[in-house]
Amino acid sequence: MKKIANPRLIDVFGCDFSQEQVEFAIPRIQEDIPLYVDPFLLWCSDSRHYQELHAALLSFFQLVSGFVREGDLPKAAELLSGCQEQHELGLGYGSATKRGSCVGPKLIASILQAHEEIPQLIESGLRHIEEMQLVVPGVAEDRISDITGSVLKQHFIEYTAAQAKDLGIPTRKLRAGDIFEFDRWIWRPAPPTYLPFNPADGSPILFAPLDVLRHLPWINYPDYYRNTYAPYVAARDTRRQVAKAAVLAYNARNYVEVERYVAEKERTASQCKPDPLFKPFATPTLKGKFAELRSLKTGSSEGADRRYEDLVGDLLSSLLYPTLEFAESRVRTISGAHIRDIIFYNDGKSEFWKDLRDRYEARQPVFELKNVKSLETEHVNQLYRYLDDEFGRFGLLVTRNPVPSAVQRNIVDLHSSKRVAIICIDDRDFELMLSLLEARRDPNEAIKKKFLEFSRLLPK
Repeated sequence: MKKIANPRLIDVFGCDFSQEQVEFAIPRIQEDIPLYVDPFLLWCSDSRHYQELHAALLSFFQLVSGFVREGDLPKAAELLSGCQEQHELGLGYGSATKRGSCVGPKLIASILQAHEEIPQLIESGLRHIEEMQLVVPGVAEDRISDITGSVLKQHFIEYTAAQAKDLGIPTRKLRAGDIFEFDRWIWRPAPPTYLPFNPADGSPILFAPLDVLRHLPWINYPDYYRNTYAPYVAARDTRRQVAKAAVLAYNARNYVEVERYVAEKERTASQCKPDPLFKPFATPTLKGKFAELRSLKTGSSEGADRRYEDLVGDLLSSLLYPTLEFAESRVRTISGAHIRDIIFYNDGKSEFWKDLRDRYEARQPVFELKNVKSLETEHVNQLYRYLDDEFGRFGLLVTRNPVPSAVQRNIVDLHSSKRVAIICIDDRDFELMLSLLEARRDPNEAIKKKFLEFSRLLPK
């Protein structure tokens, strides 16, 4: 794991499948996947099983509202206290950690207060638990995902165990926290189950099916504010943003507005689709970014180097996808120099990249970015030292202009003596990648072309 940038489950266990070959989001070991479980995708699914899961989720809140109606707030709070962050699923926007906050007493009190103050919640209950985002402070997409994962955890456990068995993923007999037992209305420890595990700490890992994941729930506060509150409720001068607390308070007093919004979201349910793990920029956007890159001056004045790094990151992550998938961006310092790297996962999805992985152990190609007028030998040596220590023996220097012949000779010598391959790409290569993309061809062909040119320079 120490030699893998942002390792995934398949990296640490050497699994022979890629993301395109499975129906769940391949977990990252150290960081969250930036998506959430959206219960609306269960509700609008054609799968009867998913529809039953959504009904079970609502029945949990019917229990909560029933206890509130009977005046048994401690019992209602006890039920809600089991809805904790599901770190086993590894969903959200946590960086460098998969641990998040819990659903604590303050938030539970706010949820119960909403049930007490809004007659519709007591009389008919929630149609979708996402409605809580519109009346309860502190409930957003992360809480909706946490609650759904908690109440339906038994499903995720069974699903994960089956997938791990089918794919031959290493497992251990583990308990994945607590599950809700609908027959007895209680939370209890999950049964020991053979589940994938985090090799760093031995904790269980659960898989999230791709068809239930979105960046935001279909029913969400920003959408409600933009399409319902601002045009129909707020004052005509909508340039003034109304504070969220005021909007939620209004919704609690006028729940009919929430009901109307939810009815419209149900009416347009056919438009609700899962979000992909990564969505490349559209071609016109990429062309605009390249035009900005071409206009940048070399060097670091006025932040040109940092802007160059941002633009190159956007271009590479989209142009090379899905053959290469973005892993992470790193910043390192050598002799006071700021060096930005972009690191990809290479799962050998093309013959070219498979060959590089086999020949140079290039499981994670490193692109080192240099917004300089002319590459120097020291730039090559910096990347060489980095590759030799950590990422295999293949890397790419990304710069503005063609590499000088003296520097190219140094790169050839490194290959001859150390079997390390470094190729250089510049602005012209980005232009070629965009041309290939527009022609519906793979932009990775531009990288292959540069490698072939490099190979011709090597001693026979």
